[in-house]
Amino acid sequence: MILMCKDKAVYDIKKEEVIKKELLPGLMMKTADNASFKSWIKKRYCSGTNTLARQLRGVTFGQGNRIEIDKTTRALSLSDCYWLKEESDDINFASVSPYYVDFWKGGEDYRGGSIPTLYVPGYISKAWISGEYLYKTGCGIEIECSGICLKAGIECAEVKAYNGGIIVKNFTDADYMLEQADMTGRFDDEDYTDEDIIREYGADGYKMILIDAVFGNGDRHLGNFGYIRDTESGAYIKMAPLYDFDHALDAKGENDILIKNAARFAKGNIDFNNIAESITNIIAEIKCNDIFKMRAEKIRRCI
Repeated sequence: MILMCKDKAVYDIKKEEVIKKELLPGLMMKTADNASFKSWIKKRYCSGTNTLARQLRGVTFGQGNRIEIDKTTRALSLSDCYWLKEESDDINFASVSPYYVDFWKGGEDYRGGSIPTLYVPGYISKAWISGEYLYKTGCGIEIECSGICLKAGIECAEVKAYNGGIIVKNFTDADYMLEQADMTGRFDDEDYTDEDIIREYGADGYKMILIDAVFGNGDRHLGNFGYIRDTESGAYIKMAPLYDFDHALDAKGENDILIKNAARFAKGNIDFNNIAESITNIIAEIKCNDIFKMRAEKIRRCI
């Protein structure tokens, strides 16, 4: 079995042999062996958390049997270009990837191919309804958060209301893929800080810290931000557009750690200070949630 990135072989799973290091998942780059592959594929497979994925798995494959499911579906996602292939398989990426061909959504007997919903993380029920949109139940607050980010010049996934929930526009394609922070190997799952985010992403990382403080978003875990990578070279291009604001308004006051950290970084860096001034001024001028305005004003007063 070979781990592929598009049509390039990157790792021989059976032989534990690196074929193309620069295209490996970040989590595997330091210790590319069977243990690191298993760690990566375990994080990738998400039906243990995503309720819709768990239901889809149960009615299609039965419970458990994850390794066989990964082989059968080729572990194809719709946010990156990794997949599994037997060395003898005479197929290519374009013939199986949901970027190019329709994928199975659970409406009939499974006939093989991709079920990218099985590889979408998070506890809120979500499913790819097309190559362009990911559906999430509830989460209406994300529509306003996304709109504010875009008005403030912060790269963010577009979000719209749909069928009692929301749809989030896919910002990846076959040339530029998402690698979530927990897949990079650059953060400690249990011990990372805002300083680590600044170290990795600079001003873009600060914008995330700042806007999370404005929104009172207390759930910026490692699966909720990441990098955009070039699928041909493996290069890390930039921080991914922001996504997942379903925990906005976790904090509604004006004296919590989110606000304190956003202000602290701004006071210690002139560039971050300018970013904070600009974004909080924009929020003060637009129509939006009063709590967002209050929190933005508190940050502005603190800096």
